[in-house]
Amino acid sequence: MSYGKLIRLSLILALAGMATGIFIVSGWHDWIEQQYSTGFYPKLAATLRTTLGFLPFSLGDILYSGALFYICLELYLFLRRLLNRRMTWKERIVPLQKAVIAVLFLYVYFYFFWGLNYYRRGIEYQLGLTNQQVQVQELKEISNLLLQRVNHTKETCLQKQDTVMDRERMFRAAEQAYHQLEPRFSFLTYRNLSLKPSLFGKLGNYVGFEGYYNPFTGEGQVNVRIPGFVQPFVTCHEMAHQLGYASESEANFVGFMAASRSKDTLMQYSAYFDMFLYAVSNLRRTDSSAARLLVEQLHPGARRDLRTYRRFLQEHRSFLSDLTDQLYDYYLKQNRQRKGIESYHEVTGWLIAYHRKYGLL
Repeated sequence: MSYGKLIRLSLILALAGMATGIFIVSGWHDWIEQQYSTGFYPKLAATLRTTLGFLPFSLGDILYSGALFYICLELYLFLRRLLNRRMTWKERIVPLQKAVIAVLFLYVYFYFFWGLNYYRRGIEYQLGLTNQQVQVQELKEISNLLLQRVNHTKETCLQKQDTVMDRERMFRAAEQAYHQLEPRFSFLTYRNLSLKPSLFGKLGNYVGFEGYYNPFTGEGQVNVRIPGFVQPFVTCHEMAHQLGYASESEANFVGFMAASRSKDTLMQYSAYFDMFLYAVSNLRRTDSSAARLLVEQLHPGARRDLRTYRRFLQEHRSFLSDLTDQLYDYYLKQNRQRKGIESYHEVTGWLIAYHRKYGLL
């Protein structure tokens, strides 16, 4: 056996062993919560944010672009080798061995650096909440309460003539919003800001993402090409991912906890506006008349924002966004989010559970 073959085989066996270990550990939810999600991971994530947070550009976007180019190049070279009759089958399958090594490495890296958070106990355990079956009356009450907060914060913003939040202010307000949570919820302590405007802004609109967390660099990416009144809440959502809340519904809830406590009214409005849309969307499935009545009671300024947001989504709907939704739906279902992409809407259940126990944020 040649030296190169021995190296490749050793790497495959070592990475396969680590991947197996991660798969086994993923079933130890208490251990992950206590040792990984609130022990090892926060230190690792803070180190990544400290190391790369100072960069004015998104290193994660660049790495993903490079990886996509490399994958396409390797696929092309593999097809050429496959069709080359002068090569033996052993020579042709060398790229497959490299691909196996790459896939196993990415799997181990991803779950070790962040992905195990999908298997933690999470916010339900930390706050002592029970996300049980939501009653229609409770959904109506929480939707109405959110409606009042949306209208109040929108009117306040208009009276202050404060309707635009630039990027620097938004990132700073989001960081300060998490600091507001810290005295009461120490497990939501956020340090070493690392938020970046995504380089995929325009493309991201057609792919269908508003922001994402890059576990390989620790950066929180925000698509600053989406409507401005949505961006503040998206920012807090991605920061929740940075803190180790992998579940989309929990990241929504933690992001809302922070943004709604912000001293910046535009940040509050973004949180209440987004949460109202989730609540009304859920209500529409059981009582469409009640949902429609609530939307009609929105502040005129908030209704304009809603029309703007709906028009934005319609104009950028494409086969790419449909494909991305399907792939992400599958990905989420493979990581303990049984409703897939619909799990975002489960945040309403967390909000109601919190309201039952503590009152609205």
